[in-house]
Amino acid sequence: MKLAVVINPLSRTVPKGAADELEAAIKASGHDIKQLHCGSDELKNHVRAAAGSDADAVVVWGGDGTLACALTACGMSGPPVLALPGGTMNMLPKRLYGDGAWYQILDRVLSKPDVETIAAGKIENRRFYIATLLGRLTGLAETREAVRKGELRDAAQALVEGNVLDIETRLRLAWKTRDGQSGLSEQTISAVAAAVAITSGPSPAFEVAAIDPGSTMELFSTALDAMIHGWKDAGPVQHDVTNGVTVHDLGGAEIPATLDGEQVSFTSPVHVELIGQAARVLCAETSH
Repeated sequence: MKLAVVINPLSRTVPKGAADELEAAIKASGHDIKQLHCGSDELKNHVRAAAGSDADAVVVWGGDGTLACALTACGMSGPPVLALPGGTMNMLPKRLYGDGAWYQILDRVLSKPDVETIAAGKIENRRFYIATLLGRLTGLAETREAVRKGELRDAAQALVEGNVLDIETRLRLAWKTRDGQSGLSEQTISAVAAAVAITSGPSPAFEVAAIDPGSTMELFSTALDAMIHGWKDAGPVQHDVTNGVTVHDLGGAEIPATLDGEQVSFTSPVHVELIGQAARVLCAETSH
């Protein structure tokens, strides 16, 4: 195969000399590099150039934000994307390939490549491919990283300065869910924060979780659970499955969010839409 390569050298776990290492690994696998872009400046232009090339696939090495940018640029009409882990959370590579170093994933995929289609969520003009968290609990992204590093003082400071434990900020979530054989019914709930994750499998959907602790102490417990285990295992959390969610801030304020770990904010209300066929990815044939 002829490959276009994009590397974000500023991603947290991309090493120095990444371009030389990746080029050598691709050549050793018996494939060719058609073009190689390595730089954080004009990253979107590099991604668009790779997506618009006649390469058989695009290899992207970076964090979840870089990988999401490449998937969005390539879409369904561009070349498939091989997403190498180079960030902090690496949610997308873990979903696609499981745990493993970048060179292990590269070797496994290029030795027996296959193309799969994945879904995405969309908010305004932004896409996510794993999950979005809406509300002040999005500050947990920074806090969770500090906990992982053992920097508990920094974790506590991030909780306080980011108003992560603000129980007064309320969101209203609305979605439709299938009610037996009678059709769709409207669900509405008030919560402190919401998480929307894309389910895996042949029929993608959203798993929506309303996070609504009844006190600051309970919220603190939920925050710790989410930092250590992830929001799916944090309580109290109410789950449902749907194809679209609308989130309002009851005070009319902007809604902070993370999209696959990347922190952003949106004007209320936020409409989360499901794109069933959003992009193509390069996987190992034996992975499905």
